[in-house]
Amino acid sequence: MQRSFIVCTVLFLLCAFGAIAQEKKTVSGSVQDEKGNPLVGVSVQEKGTSNGASTGDGGKFSLKVAPGATLIFSYIGYLKQEVAASAASSVQMAPDQTGLNEVVVTAMGIKREARALGYAVSTVSSKELTKTGSTNFASALYGKAAGVKIVSAPGGAGSAVSIQVRGVSSYGMNTQPLYVVDGIPIRNFNTLTSQSWGTTNSRIDGNGALDINPEDIESLTILKGASASALYGSEATNGVVVITTKKGSKSRGLGVDINYTYNLENIANSPDYQNEYGPGYDAQTNVGNGIADYEGWVTDSNGSKHPYYRSYAQFGPKFDNSSVKYWDGSTRTYKANKNNYKEFYQQGYNSNVNIALSNASENGNYRMSYTRTDYKSIMPGSNLNKNNFNFNGTLKLNKKVSVDLVSTYNNNFTHNRAYAMSNIFGSYGGFFSRMDDMGTYYNKYKTSNGYKYVTYNNSNYDQDEKLAYNIRATNLLDYLYTNLRNSYDETQNRFINSITLNVSLLDNLKFRGRIGGDYTGWSAADKEHNTQPASVGYTGAYSLETRNNNVTYGDVLLTYNPKINKDFDLSATGGASGRKQTYTYQKTSTADGLVNENWFSLSNSASTVTASSARATQLDVAAFGMLNLSYRSFLYLEATGRYEGTSTLPSDVNSYFYPSVNAGFVFSDVVKMPSWMNYGKLRASYGLVGNHPAIYAANVAYNQYSLAYDGATILYQQPNASGFGNENIVSEQKREAEIGLETRFLDGKIGLDLSYYNNKVNKQILTASTAPSSGATSALVNAGSISNYGVEAAISATPIETKNFRWSTRFNFAINRNKLTELGSGLTSLTNDVEGGGYLILRSEIGDALGNIYVHPMTSDASGNKVVSDDGYYTVDANSYKYVGNIMPKVVGGFSNTISYKAFTLDFTLDYRFGGKLVSIPTYYQVGAGMFKSTLKYRDAAHGGISYVANDDATADYTASESGERHDGLILNGVTSTGATNTKVITAAAYYENTFNWRTDGDYSAAVFNNSYIKVREVAFSYSMPKKVTQRLHVQQLQVSLIGRNLFYLYKSLPYGLDPEVAVGSSWVNQGVDNGTAGPTRSLGASLRARF
Repeated sequence: MQRSFIVCTVLFLLCAFGAIAQEKKTVSGSVQDEKGNPLVGVSVQEKGTSNGASTGDGGKFSLKVAPGATLIFSYIGYLKQEVAASAASSVQMAPDQTGLNEVVVTAMGIKREARALGYAVSTVSSKELTKTGSTNFASALYGKAAGVKIVSAPGGAGSAVSIQVRGVSSYGMNTQPLYVVDGIPIRNFNTLTSQSWGTTNSRIDGNGALDINPEDIESLTILKGASASALYGSEATNGVVVITTKKGSKSRGLGVDINYTYNLENIANSPDYQNEYGPGYDAQTNVGNGIADYEGWVTDSNGSKHPYYRSYAQFGPKFDNSSVKYWDGSTRTYKANKNNYKEFYQQGYNSNVNIALSNASENGNYRMSYTRTDYKSIMPGSNLNKNNFNFNGTLKLNKKVSVDLVSTYNNNFTHNRAYAMSNIFGSYGGFFSRMDDMGTYYNKYKTSNGYKYVTYNNSNYDQDEKLAYNIRATNLLDYLYTNLRNSYDETQNRFINSITLNVSLLDNLKFRGRIGGDYTGWSAADKEHNTQPASVGYTGAYSLETRNNNVTYGDVLLTYNPKINKDFDLSATGGASGRKQTYTYQKTSTADGLVNENWFSLSNSASTVTASSARATQLDVAAFGMLNLSYRSFLYLEATGRYEGTSTLPSDVNSYFYPSVNAGFVFSDVVKMPSWMNYGKLRASYGLVGNHPAIYAANVAYNQYSLAYDGATILYQQPNASGFGNENIVSEQKREAEIGLETRFLDGKIGLDLSYYNNKVNKQILTASTAPSSGATSALVNAGSISNYGVEAAISATPIETKNFRWSTRFNFAINRNKLTELGSGLTSLTNDVEGGGYLILRSEIGDALGNIYVHPMTSDASGNKVVSDDGYYTVDANSYKYVGNIMPKVVGGFSNTISYKAFTLDFTLDYRFGGKLVSIPTYYQVGAGMFKSTLKYRDAAHGGISYVANDDATADYTASESGERHDGLILNGVTSTGATNTKVITAAAYYENTFNWRTDGDYSAAVFNNSYIKVREVAFSYSMPKKVTQRLHVQQLQVSLIGRNLFYLYKSLPYGLDPEVAVGSSWVNQGVDNGTAGPTRSLGASLRARF
């Protein structure tokens, strides 16, 4: 039904435009920027009337005007110009260095002059989003908006991007901003957090924002404070991202835009691994357990030697280029494969082609586009294909009535989405040797018959293809089998549509009515091939999943602009909105394997198929109003209010009022300023917004059980054991005050936008543990408050500008400090995360910042000396915790530059982060395994090892001696339990294995690192073909560019080659904890943009 409606409406508009094309001659022309490039979206208005149009593709416009009319041309970032209609065939705009005429799209799609706003917003242009071919708009925002932190999940084009505005506003609820596209609030679920390899949901998922095509975006505005976003009420605690898509051309004739981008994607960097030692344990483990000799060699029955491939550690024999039998049975040279980490990943690419058509006349316009994206991940077996169709049209029924139709259809196919690889490279089930050849893993993950690889110990059905030795990194083989042999195919169809009726009831009274929706149909087929012959045992699996999300939205708006007098302007707006969200889920799976090998049908299940389903509905309704008053265009006052009801809260407490007020004072229009200061404005605002719980989270739910008693069955109910709702739960409430300063200097060559904000979010919704007598393990409660305060600054400048050369630069930074100010129920702290069996925890405490990191400290005596055990190792005090840092960054920001010389342009953007810690458990384990160069320390005399004497059985006490035959010893500084100085010699291998181990006496402070960086995020070097070339090619504009993204770090504080953006997940906790991830990528490519 929905598709039919869209098709019929589009055909109706196209037919109407065809009829309109027969109108009589009008004034036509084109508009260019200062370099002669066409400008799209320039407002063209007949002076003294409301008659106007906008330039479309090629900068063209056409407008029917009265004889002798004057046209006013205005565009964001350019000076207004008045030109006689008779001379408007070609108009060149001059840049407005002051930026005083900028118009931004605010809440509810209302356009406001930037100078009239009493709160801070960040705007990003279409060009900024598309210049380096980013596959999603959110990842293109790095470093471009003050106070906005971007976190991209590794895994490529299908992996989610998290946006965090002004710190953490909610401890346990949604932390992502609301996305509004052409007035419709859309679906954007939180991303899945990183989980261990092999667990459910361990793939790196996407989010709804990925489906918004950057090529279709005209403008993007981020509403950061509570006053800016108060009209969205309970959806606005985390800010609002307002997106307006490109509209149809207002010019006559067919306009065509073709854009093509191709990027090659590769692994960006590799860990700083050592290349001197192969697999093996310390000498005591080798000899004492009969695994290998003192040096780590294993001798076969035929006398040949090889390292112990089953070892997770890399303390085996030193590489000597001898010939050894490899774990696949071949003979190899015993040496390091220095690039084996990079060789695991494949060459990726991203191809993106966009075609846009537009046509229009006086009474209507349309733009329709098609974008095709083909993406191959660097992760083996992962790829994505995406088709995006967009239609945006306007039909003017008469001078007072117009209809806007916006329709987007997105079709995605994802094959084997990338996994979060926590147990692949970084823990005991996935350590690979520095000797390993990745080509062997690719050859051995399956047998010639397509079954799973056959280990040495499990070769009862295939002696011929079994591995020659047991190995450690079987998880690496598992991963390749899962992603190269099996398939997890996702198909998504998404429609985002809206139709808007605009009616000018009177000259000063306007009505707008809008209805739209966001529907997503998602399905997945999971095919797991038989891992062994069916005659040995049933294996394999098949499942089908479907998810349907539907958002239906509507609003009405009435705006009254009475004329008071020449000094005062008044605008009053009132309206109402409604939003209904529905969700359904179904999954059906085979059980206990497949009877017939690799026949993927539910009827082929070895046991009764399993099924699960879920559904949910949410309804939000609201009435709202806004009053704007200005005095002589230098003093502005705005007040808004929204009364909202939501179905996610109990009926007694499900309605709230969200007010806001803001003011702007352009003091440069009142007070005489120095000649070098062009503009100055002060602003202040206050607002209240909310954050309600997820659908049904507050419900008090019961499960039904039966009890046999005296020959009868008694039915009874008790609370849902996994969680108990709360009939008294209320919405989180965020109150925020903000002040700001905007200035322009030296004819607009320098600009400053400075903000200070202070907010407090009360009634935090938490999940608290309950007494066992309640029948549930946890319940939802309102307990606690979080506060944030911070400073944001955005500086723009044009240091150099001549006829042929121009350099413009933009710099921003943001400082945010948060605090847990209170908790209820007698609590003093909340545990956020537990790692290493409790040896490292993240905890938030009253009066301190969220996300403090604590570890069990090393045991010390009264004088502060570390205590060493009788075995020679440090001991851990498991009864106390020591603070070692906090995960929150201190400063985030960006630095962008555009340098133009004639037809050449260089754009580059840096983003940075200073302060805050990263917890990386996989890195910690790899230190204990001897993977990094740093673990060469103490392994021999050249690396600081001391000499000692040891018996051949390696079990006796070692004795330090300059004449000793062994040189890999060390003595830890500290004292024994008696207070004597430690003199115990231990081996380097044993030191690393025991000190950086899981739980027992592990020094987990070594898993905590400073995480600061400066990164070259994107670079584009472009050349615009001169007119004499484009005219010959019958092209209006032609630009070619060399582009790169995620190029390199100018600075990073993390050791071991660890990537600063390794953490995965939209949760604020997961953004500070590395539990394993896909590899970081770098892309290089080229783009072509042509306009006809």
